[in-house]
Amino acid sequence: MITRRSYRIATSAALFVAVTLLILFSYSNYHIRSDQIAEGYLDLSGRDLSSTIYSLDGEWKFVPGEYVAPTTDLSSLATVSEIKVPGSLYQLTPNKKEKILSGTYQLKIKVDQPGIYCLKTSLVSGAYRLYCNGELASEVGALGTSRATEKSVWQPKVCLLNAKTCDLLITVHVSNYNCRHGGLIKSLYFGTTETIYYFQTMQTIKSAIIIGIFLGLGIYLLLLTCRNEHRKTGFGLGVFCMGSALLEGLLDENLFFYFFKDLPLIIPMKGQFIACTILITSVFYFYKHIYPIPKWKKIYLAVEILNIIYLALLVLAPSYALMSVVGDFCTVLLVVNLIPHLIQIIYAIKRPQSYAWISLLSILVLFVLACLQFYFVDTGKSVLFYVRENLFIIGILFFLLCQINILLTDVDRAYQNAKLADSMEIAYLQAQISPHFMFNTLNNVSYLMTKDVSKAQTLLLQFCEFLKVKHKFDYRKQVLYTLAEELDFLKSYVAIENIRLHDAITLLIHVEDSVKSVKVMPLILQPLVENAIKHGYDSKPMTIEISVTQVQDAYQFTVKDNGRGMNEMQVRNIGGTGSKGVGISNINYRLEKYCGEKLHFESSPGVGTTIHFRYAKEGWQV
Repeated sequence: MITRRSYRIATSAALFVAVTLLILFSYSNYHIRSDQIAEGYLDLSGRDLSSTIYSLDGEWKFVPGEYVAPTTDLSSLATVSEIKVPGSLYQLTPNKKEKILSGTYQLKIKVDQPGIYCLKTSLVSGAYRLYCNGELASEVGALGTSRATEKSVWQPKVCLLNAKTCDLLITVHVSNYNCRHGGLIKSLYFGTTETIYYFQTMQTIKSAIIIGIFLGLGIYLLLLTCRNEHRKTGFGLGVFCMGSALLEGLLDENLFFYFFKDLPLIIPMKGQFIACTILITSVFYFYKHIYPIPKWKKIYLAVEILNIIYLALLVLAPSYALMSVVGDFCTVLLVVNLIPHLIQIIYAIKRPQSYAWISLLSILVLFVLACLQFYFVDTGKSVLFYVRENLFIIGILFFLLCQINILLTDVDRAYQNAKLADSMEIAYLQAQISPHFMFNTLNNVSYLMTKDVSKAQTLLLQFCEFLKVKHKFDYRKQVLYTLAEELDFLKSYVAIENIRLHDAITLLIHVEDSVKSVKVMPLILQPLVENAIKHGYDSKPMTIEISVTQVQDAYQFTVKDNGRGMNEMQVRNIGGTGSKGVGISNINYRLEKYCGEKLHFESSPGVGTTIHFRYAKEGWQV
């Protein structure tokens, strides 16, 4: 178990390092710089654009409420102001009730030489047109002058910019009648066609691999735990993986929007909030079952109802504005779920419960990395792009791998406990197989020592043969031996009983030599013969017949005697928990567990009893 756990930890660490290296590799052939734009101007003359991408973050020129002609220099207009990109239109009216619902952005870029350049857009809320030097380069959605006429769409674009001179005038018309937060709310990236297309391709590959890892882990967890007692915890963690895959596809929109183009803005935005809610809810479900607090049933129920109501509100929200209002409470939901998580983990640490401290560490790492990413994105802080954009996903992966190791360690422990209990049960059953027989045999030896020393010596030799085979049955191992050994064991047993019963028992064995090499479970026939003698012998000669025949893919075992027999009620009760049924119970238990078979009885009073069962060729798998 320790080796298996160490292997899992090493595998998880290797997977985490591999994903981190994958993220780094996807940025290896270029780097992203953020030269803060001031007063709507960016000078890139003398800059190497062959391996550098520039994020166009900073202060752009902006005219609110108008779609100014794309060739007009906004600096000449009296209504011009400056607006921070990325950022919402709300920043221009933070304390006013009126909203800015449309406007014109403008940025001047100076480059070394004319040519074809690229501009990559992400989320521009809700519709826009982008021009370069007065020529339309891209249009997403449909600009409008009201909620009815605007079509809000989220579609990342790579726009080709034809610079006939060294000066580029980027003009963006934006309308925002259907969205709560509008404008250029995410960064735009500028570079050569090679760097931008390579950047997008590498990000798509990276996202596809990460999504594949999350989906693979989710399916693995669901299949692994679907049929054991950990299915609830496994289900929670599996759903967390699926939610992580969805969130990665939406956060790194290159892959998602490759397949889904021109989606209404409400769908991907709603998808992000729903994915986050799924993560929060599945983590709560996971911790509820892996670190349960018995007295918290009402608290669990209240939080679950709150999560379900919140998820339903997100799904049913009819408009982006309403969905955004509901989405703003996602932080509240996170705190409501996070506080019980921390209390549960601290409770588990105090108990103590193995590896609960890893849960505490992982959830804190996830929370810190998520906060850092949101802070860097919202504030536009100048940090490495691959750090800023991937902290949350790295945190999710770290958290997930920690929880998987905790869950599988718990599964291993439960499996080992079940295996130990199973072995102890078999040992208990074995210990009860005819202990009185041993005492009777030893008493007979003692008696014969004074009457017939030769017979006493024969009895001792037969008893030694009996013990040699009987104690080959080791409950700690799945030991098999040949049918021939079992039959020799029976002969020794009957020989011992015949000394006590004055040769009243006749044992007939009908087994072909080719069948005697079959591997069987130990003590599969002896308890049946013992039971026949103990309950069937009636002070007159008795015959016991053993036959084993091959029937297709199995062997048919039959034990038949002409003893006292049993009535219908006795046949129904045989094999119970009483002392008379221990040997029968033992065989039935092992046959059903390892062969899917059980003993079948046919008996009549005064006629005798027949017991038969089928034994698969594969037998008891070692």
